[in-house]
Amino acid sequence: MPNIEYPYMPEGHQLKYASVDDPFMIEAAKAREECAGDQLYPVGIVLVKDGVVVVRAGNGFNRGPGQVHVCPRIVLECPSGTGYDLCTLHDAPGHSEPMLIEEARALGIDPTGADAYMYGHWWTCEPCWKSLIDAGVRDLYVTDDAHERFSRDKVYAQTLSPSIKTVSLDGFEGELLKDIVRELGELGIEVVDGEGDAHCVLTQVGAKCFLAGEPVYTVDHGDAMARQLRNVLRQL
Repeated sequence: MPNIEYPYMPEGHQLKYASVDDPFMIEAAKAREECAGDQLYPVGIVLVKDGVVVVRAGNGFNRGPGQVHVCPRIVLECPSGTGYDLCTLHDAPGHSEPMLIEEARALGIDPTGADAYMYGHWWTCEPCWKSLIDAGVRDLYVTDDAHERFSRDKVYAQTLSPSIKTVSLDGFEGELLKDIVRELGELGIEVVDGEGDAHCVLTQVGAKCFLAGEPVYTVDHGDAMARQLRNVLRQL
């Protein structure tokens, strides 16, 4: 394996590696598709004991796909590993590792001596390592190319592709309007008159964004409003 500098690694522990074709890693990939409630950076994980998958879980509080959520970390372009406190969906308790332990306990399964296989990320933060170690998990496996396969840029290139095609704007004008139209045009989102797939309104509070008539996010006033509005709509 290449010499990878991980953001965090507990003393006395190391990640272990498995190929994407490993049967347990394939099961972790399935858990990513079926269990992850975080659709921006989905992660799946399985607990393997005595050669059998006994627990499956995903990040985003194990809620599964189909969730509409706008992450402030994406809006504000926080560096990797920072700003978890801004997003209740992405903070450490909602990561796949503690979800796995929580699910094991709910099922009455003792994780002691078991291994965990994770698909969707390339490292584990300190609280997540602690949840595994405290539960007695023996080893944590990621794919042998996880640092490349699940780099932030590669994941976001796939997940930060908006499903909406049009947006209607109300109250924006001048240079701000021009900036917004340019930013959204780069995403392939067309600004239209009348009803769009999404709707944004400029108010005294900020730029309020709606999807199917329901509020999803408000961008604060400021020089970065056009860019941050783009970051909201690319998550829809």
